[in-house]
Amino acid sequence: MLAAGANAAGKPVNAYFRETWTTREGLPHNQVNAIAQSPDGYLWFGTWEGLVRYNGLEFHVIDRRNTPALRDNGIRSIRVAPDGALVVGTSRGGVSVLRDGAWRTYGKREGLAQEEVMDAVLDAKHRLWVATESAGFTRIDPDGRAHQYNQSTGVPTNITFGLVRDRDDSVWASTAAGVLRFVGDKAPIVYNEDDGLPNAPIFHLEQMPDGTLYAGTERGAYRRVGERFEPVSAALPADGVPSLVRDVGGDLWVGTINHGLLRLGADGTLDALSSQKGLPNNRVAALFVDREGSLWAGTNAGLLRLRDAPFTTFNTEQGLSDDYVRAIVEGRDGSIWIGTSRGLNRWKDGKVVDVLTSADGLPGDSILSLLTEDDDSLWVGTYVGGLLRLRDGKVVEHYDTGNGMPGSNQVRALAHGRDGSLWIGTSRGLVQRKDGRFRLFGAAAGLPRDFVLALHVARDGAVWVGTANGAARVIDDRVEPIDLHAMNDAQDVFDFHEDSDGSVWIATDRGLVRYRNGRIAAIGLAQGLPIDTLFQVVDDQAGSLWLTSNRGVLRVARRDAEAVLAGTQRTVNPDQFGEPDGLASSQANGGSGPAAIRDSKGRLWVATARGAAMVDPKVLHSYRRHLPPVVIEQVLADDRELPAQSRIVLPPGTRKLEFHYAGLSFQMPRLLRYRYRLEGVDAGWNERGNQRVAQYTNLAPGKYRFFVTSSAPGLGQGWNTDVTTLEIEIQRRFWQNAWFMALCGVGLLLLVLFYIRWRTRSLRMRALELERVVEERTRDLQRQAREDALTGLQNRRSLDERLAHAFDTAVRTQQPLSFALLDIDHFKHINDEYSHAAGDEALREVARVLLEALDHDALLARWGGEEFAVLFPTSTLEEARARCELARAAIENLNCDAFAPGWRMTLSGGVCDRTGLAHHERLVRRADQLLYEAKRAGRNRIVG
Repeated sequence: MLAAGANAAGKPVNAYFRETWTTREGLPHNQVNAIAQSPDGYLWFGTWEGLVRYNGLEFHVIDRRNTPALRDNGIRSIRVAPDGALVVGTSRGGVSVLRDGAWRTYGKREGLAQEEVMDAVLDAKHRLWVATESAGFTRIDPDGRAHQYNQSTGVPTNITFGLVRDRDDSVWASTAAGVLRFVGDKAPIVYNEDDGLPNAPIFHLEQMPDGTLYAGTERGAYRRVGERFEPVSAALPADGVPSLVRDVGGDLWVGTINHGLLRLGADGTLDALSSQKGLPNNRVAALFVDREGSLWAGTNAGLLRLRDAPFTTFNTEQGLSDDYVRAIVEGRDGSIWIGTSRGLNRWKDGKVVDVLTSADGLPGDSILSLLTEDDDSLWVGTYVGGLLRLRDGKVVEHYDTGNGMPGSNQVRALAHGRDGSLWIGTSRGLVQRKDGRFRLFGAAAGLPRDFVLALHVARDGAVWVGTANGAARVIDDRVEPIDLHAMNDAQDVFDFHEDSDGSVWIATDRGLVRYRNGRIAAIGLAQGLPIDTLFQVVDDQAGSLWLTSNRGVLRVARRDAEAVLAGTQRTVNPDQFGEPDGLASSQANGGSGPAAIRDSKGRLWVATARGAAMVDPKVLHSYRRHLPPVVIEQVLADDRELPAQSRIVLPPGTRKLEFHYAGLSFQMPRLLRYRYRLEGVDAGWNERGNQRVAQYTNLAPGKYRFFVTSSAPGLGQGWNTDVTTLEIEIQRRFWQNAWFMALCGVGLLLLVLFYIRWRTRSLRMRALELERVVEERTRDLQRQAREDALTGLQNRRSLDERLAHAFDTAVRTQQPLSFALLDIDHFKHINDEYSHAAGDEALREVARVLLEALDHDALLARWGGEEFAVLFPTSTLEEARARCELARAAIENLNCDAFAPGWRMTLSGGVCDRTGLAHHERLVRRADQLLYEAKRAGRNRIVG
């Protein structure tokens, strides 16, 4: 969303969240000439190497190779017709129209004056208007009649650029010699320099939501006022303008040839984004605002999206002295002090107003800790310069090891004592400053370690101390260590947060720990956290705890955390925010502080490796006002793709159905959750989290309806009542139909009168039945030849064939593919110490656990002996490694008491992808080498 949310008001262009896509991310070409959004929610991009459909997660390229109806890969224009059809203009293949899943092409044979197309639109009367490169305009009526508009019919030039369908169904056209308006069958009205336009080519026309027509010319942007045109603003440069659009907030965005992307505010202010500030290229050929309010820009060097993401990051682009932020605190006047590796900054009213460095008297530029006083002075802990106190921007106190402060000059944490003292956490101990004197608490006094990372003074006056080797409390000058090693072997303690009841939440390198009434409990990876190390805990006062980490910011519902710790719930379900949500870097910082705060306005601030990030939890809901539609992207029957349609009829014997679906959101697609059901099979909904595939096997003949819908619980959105439906019919074999039963009855009646005929028919039917049984038995034998009898998995031969085919497909389509070999550690000992029967049961249990642990799209086989193989046909190496690691952990947790009491099962594995490999056999050899490395490195690990 642009300029519509609370976060967006007055935001400079370079503060919007930017995302770019190029050929590295899946575009077939870096130049994006056209952008549109179809009624079903898909975004479409036109490039020189094909038409691209985007669902928010994946690009699907449509070109001459996979769609013969698209006669050329060079896409110049994409328009959506009033009836929802997609109209695609190509550089030398005419016009292709996609309607209800079917393509229709228009070329010279259909009446086009030229197949080199600049733009094409369908009007409400289903007339196709086409602007050609050098042959004027063509209009093709529904009855097939073609009308030509060129210099011979009164058009001032044959060189054309664009078309716009007006609300009144007239058509505007841009040319090298002015603007034309076609009304009915009359000769076009011509607008040129006599009507206020420059004597220059008109590249682009855009009708805004209020009906005003804008023109992008070779010499700037113009708009129609009455029957004349006038420059949009004197602030805009006289540059070529190939694209224009107005956002949901009313600002005008102008794409230029040389000056990049410009934004003209409603108040007349001009802001710009150039290639020096993150624009892929200064030539902006296409602009589009999608239904969610994001701005898309097609340039010569890639695709850009600007949106007002939940998080806004402030860094050197907005005036900070450095991107690496270590500490954040709010001043008494509401300003935000931001400590970086290169100075101290004060942020107020949306901008940096003060920057202090060593040049201003600071003893060092690297700031580690901050603490405000009631008199609005500020304590500042530095990396090498000790502790100082600022008042009105000047150093009024300075303490270091050279003038009496014990510990070290590296000050990582600060806190106010209840008795008026100041607590100082250094890399060589905890220091108390009271009544002008210093006192040192170190390991000799009971601290787990001298290196202090965090401080918190509790309501009862106890000082909580986080160190690099555990936590402690200082009560009445006595240090009481708190043993956290039982909490997933936690060691580094980075932050404390105290609840009103005195409970203390502790951020550690092994998850989130809660201390309540002397009892300690933890939430870690096993309880649903996606990462071990947490840096800060912030309560948003709205029912959630926000946790910072090296992999972004997590939001955990407090009720979930309490339920897990109470044992009434297995896992928490955190929302994870990262770079797609506005963080310039997902790496939050810790070991200094505060590294995250909640300010007086309820906003959360997070110190990251690329700036200070801010989010307002209260407005998160505004980033999805409506749940997006869920579309069924692909249906596979027995692994064969079916054409997209609202009702699918399948032949008898269909055994397996697979549905691929997606919610078409382009802002926060990772927060969508899905559920589905197949009427006639499922008694209720199947909730699948963020998985986008549903699979059914062994379906009986009959009629079914597949339902799928989405929710966004992380944004407070329940299940969408708008449910996507697909009708499926699996036809019956002839002997399963009622008519066949009736025919058999007639045959029985005829038996009395026609014994010989009955006998002949009976023998024939038995022969047919025997043939059918033989066919089924043959299929069963074929299946058994491809299946491991002990585990029920595919055998090596079967998977090897699948791997060869998948490898060739991945190479051809440039898709990822990964492969893993997994081996049970010390399996021979099971056979030797327990029995071969125990070994067989172990293999069956391992197969079962692996099937449960691996995703449905992974293909598992028994490779031989105690070795298993996994094919990941569409997964990257990182995804495959993560899945294998989950499988390894599941095997490690397998209870073997039923077949091998006391035995601890472990698994080693090697995983690799196809990168750099020319044949699938080399992929297998590489995985085998990595498996050997895992064994050699000590087993019970995944190497890849």
